[in-house]
Amino acid sequence: MEHLLNDNLLKYFTQYALMEGSTSALSIGGLKNLLQNQFAQYLKDSFSLDNIIKSLDKNNDGSVTFDEFVMLVKKITGTGQ
Repeated sequence: MEHLLNDNLLKYFTQYALMEGSTSALSIGGLKNLLQNQFAQYLKDSFSLDNIIKSLDKNNDGSVTFDEFVMLVKKITGTGQ
């Protein structure tokens, strides 16, 4: 089941990253767009979402990798730690 979830997450991530000309990273703006379009039901507090996103972007390059995206989705959906 988790494999299926990761496949869907990879599909979403790649789709939105390609719109920005990448397959390996997604801008913070692109990430917010993806989350608002695909995970709106989990977004209750945009302030806490901004804090979570900032905490994932450890190197402050303004983008997130697929692994960071998966960690974020697990946090907002309550399926991870």
